[in-house]
Amino acid sequence: MVRDKAETKARILAAVGKLLAESGFQQLGVNAIAREAGVDKVLIYRYFENLPSLLQTFAREGDYWLTADALIGDTRTAGAESLDEWMLLLLTRFLHDLQQRPVTQEILRWELLEGNELTQALAQVRDRMATESLEFLEQTCSFPPDKDVPAISAVLIAGLVYLVLRTKVSPTFLGIDFTSPAGWQRIEAAIASLVQVTVLTGIPPESVTQPTSHNS
Repeated sequence: MVRDKAETKARILAAVGKLLAESGFQQLGVNAIAREAGVDKVLIYRYFENLPSLLQTFAREGDYWLTADALIGDTRTAGAESLDEWMLLLLTRFLHDLQQRPVTQEILRWELLEGNELTQALAQVRDRMATESLEFLEQTCSFPPDKDVPAISAVLIAGLVYLVLRTKVSPTFLGIDFTSPAGWQRIEAAIASLVQVTVLTGIPPESVTQPTSHNS
């Protein structure tokens, strides 16, 4: 009985991922999920209570997003010590993982078009992973007082997500060919350069010149 329940829940979660990737959130409903999973919709309510709860479970357990523990891995064999080395390692691991998750990529594309309680549930899982990873970095290396490491990380992560999602509609960007390993190697080298510049030798915030308003 326990095994049957686990298998049924796994089928339901797999159906959620498939439907999200194929048709986005607008077509996602209990009836559609039940049909895709080949189960009675009563089981969905029994195991998950409602659709938002089901999606939250999918975000946590449906192999939708990398966990912080999986991203960090075994610290004893990581080969990273300083803040810039750890940031480069985690950003590169994140990039490689996202490249191997086509369903997640499709879900992210849909989220750019739609926002609702279901997309918010998935976003919370992503934010939790990012927050836990930043907490690990700060505890392990400590952040320089003159560097906004969370903001720097946000910009770099957003750039990586955009490049991965964009490759579906265009194989090149600014002359970089993303159909070849060499293109992505250039991106990884750029990550290393950006992390070193912004974290180790970046310009202190107080020295940044604010743009002059043309209306003054």
